[in-house]
Formats: sequence, C-alpha cells, structure tokens
Amino acid sequence: MSLNLSDPLFKNPDFHHVGIIVKDIDKTIEYLESTGIGPFDMMEGDGKWFNVPFKGELHGQPAEWTVKISSARIGGIEIELLEPSGGESVLQEFLDEHGEGVHHIAYLSDDVRGDTEKAIAQGAELLTCANLDTRGFSYLKTNEGGIVVEIRFR
Repeated sequence: MSLNLSDPLFKNPDFHHVGIIVKDIDKTIEYLESTGIGPFDMMEGDGKWFNVPFKGELHGQPAEWTVKISSARIGGIEIELLEPSGGESVLQEFLDEHGEGVHHIAYLSDDVRGDTEKAIAQGAELLTCANLDTRGFSYLKTNEGGIVVEIRFR
C-alpha cells in the first residue's frame, strides 16, 4: 500500500498534544508542578483534573470507560495526563502492559471519521473511538513504528 506523500494525513499545524498515561494523576501533577512543569488544570470544574466518561468502541466492540484528564502547556506543546479510572480501555491496557509513559500524539481534525478512515486505508489499526461524527476521537496505531495517534475534533 502506498502513501500519498503530497497530501499527508497528519500536518504540523494540526498537532495538538502528547498524551501520557499515569497511575496517580494527583501525585504526578504534584511532582511535575514542583519541578516547574505546569500548572495543570482543566477548563471544566474547579480542580486540576476532570473525570470524563466515554461510550464508544474498544477493538471493534462496544465499550464504556472513564478517565481522569488534566493538561498543561510547556511552551507551544500541550501535555495531557490520563489516569484510567474505570472500565476497559486502551489506556488501561497500556498501563497494564507498559506502565506509565507516553501513550500517543494527537492531531486536530474537522472530519474525525473521514481522517480515521484514511488512516485505516493507509494501514493504521483502529484501537478505540467514540463519537466520530460529533466531538469525538479515535486512537490509531500506525503500521510503522508502532506510534499511537489520536485524531480529535478541532
């Protein structure tokens, strides 16, 4: 399968964040802020993180899960912390198999479903997705390098 190098799916201006899986979001935030990384917060609520419920697919099967999310900017880069907090998810699978660490890079899109389909056609594996036609996202594992990419609405 050949890639269309004249019109790449992922473009630099659309880069959004780096997602990092953690075991304990409170301890991680406390530590990172003590080193000067942060501040971490969420637009929703008053705290440093927000517990978000999702309903979508996991490996092609219906799934529901929750995840604690927080973010901080470091220069022009956004760091997103994710602590799986309930249900089966690709995030919990990563934590169980690899421990804490960088999980994905994320790009913004105006057409998550269309871009997800293009990535699959280019050989990416769909790991999980939710609400592809509204304000949703997909996580895809690239066919080379094993990099997980999130495509999310702009």
